[in-house]
Amino acid sequence: MQRTHTIDREAVLWMLRRMRLIRQTSERIAKLYATDVMETPVHLCIGQEAVSVGLCRHLTDRDKLFLGHRTHGPALAKGLPLPKLMAELYGRTSGCSHAFGGSMHLIDTEHGLPGSSAIVGGSIALGVGAALASSLTGGGFLGVSYFGDAATNAGVFYESLNFAALRKLPVLFLCEDNGWSNVMPKSAHSAHDITSVAERFLPVLQADGTDVLSVFDRAGAAVQHVRAGNGPMLLHCRTKRWMKHQGPDRCDLPENAVDPARDCPIVKLEAFATRSGMVRADECAAIERAIEAEIDAAIAFAEASPFPTPELLEA
Repeated sequence: MQRTHTIDREAVLWMLRRMRLIRQTSERIAKLYATDVMETPVHLCIGQEAVSVGLCRHLTDRDKLFLGHRTHGPALAKGLPLPKLMAELYGRTSGCSHAFGGSMHLIDTEHGLPGSSAIVGGSIALGVGAALASSLTGGGFLGVSYFGDAATNAGVFYESLNFAALRKLPVLFLCEDNGWSNVMPKSAHSAHDITSVAERFLPVLQADGTDVLSVFDRAGAAVQHVRAGNGPMLLHCRTKRWMKHQGPDRCDLPENAVDPARDCPIVKLEAFATRSGMVRADECAAIERAIEAEIDAAIAFAEASPFPTPELLEA
C-alpha cells in the first residue's frame, strides 16, 4: 500500500500502545467475566483494534464519536480512562456512566464520547446530528458515526447518508465490517455492497481493518477531506472478529477462521515498527508489561468503588 500520510515513531508508539491497551483489557475482561463480577453483557473487539485506533489517531477531544454496542475498543482509543471503563463494567458509581449504563452505554464527554447506543444502527444518525450542530454553530468539530456492517441494512443508514450529503455536513461514517451479524454472514442478510451503495451519496475510502497503518492512512485522508469543508465521507474497513458476537468465548464458526498471525493488527504493527527501526523489541515488551500493571490498577479501583444506591436515581 502506498501511504499518503507519513508515519513517525510517536504515532507508531501511540497506536501500538492503544491497540495493546484494548487487546489486553479485552483478554482480561474475558477471564473475569466467568467469575460473575460483571453482570453487564460484553461485546469484545479482539482482532478489530486497528479500526478504532487508526481512526482515533486523527481525532481530537472536540470531535464527537458515536458508538454502537461494541464499545470498549473505540472508547479506549478515543481516550476513555481505563479505570472508568472497568468500574462501569463492575457496576460501580465511579464508572463513566455511574453504573447506570453498563458495557453498551459508555459516555465520556471530556474526550468526545457523548454516548453509545445498543440499537443496531443507533449511532449513525447521532453523528449526523452532531455534524449538523457543528455546521449551524460554527463549532469546528466533526461528527463521527461508528457502526458495523449489519447496521447498513437499517433505513437510518440511507437517510443519514442522504441528509449529510444534501447539507454537506462535517460527518465521517465509519463501517467496521467484520462480515457477521451475530452468527449470520453478511451474504445471508445483505443484498447490497456497502461501498457501492454509499458511493451514490458521498465519497468512499476503503482500508484493511486488520492493518492499523492502512486504517491510519485512509482515515487521515477522510478526516482531512471532512475538516476541509468538503462534506461527508465514508470509511469502509473490512476486519476479522475473533470472538463470538457477545461474551468471553472465541468465535467457533468454521466460516470465520482466524489466523492469529496473518489477521492480528498488533503483530503487523510490531513487525513494521521493529523492521523499520522505529521501535525496539524490548520496547514492545515493556509496553505490554506496563499495560498489565494499568489493568491491575483499574481492577483494584473498580473493586474499591461503591455500588449505586436507590437515592442516586433521584439525583
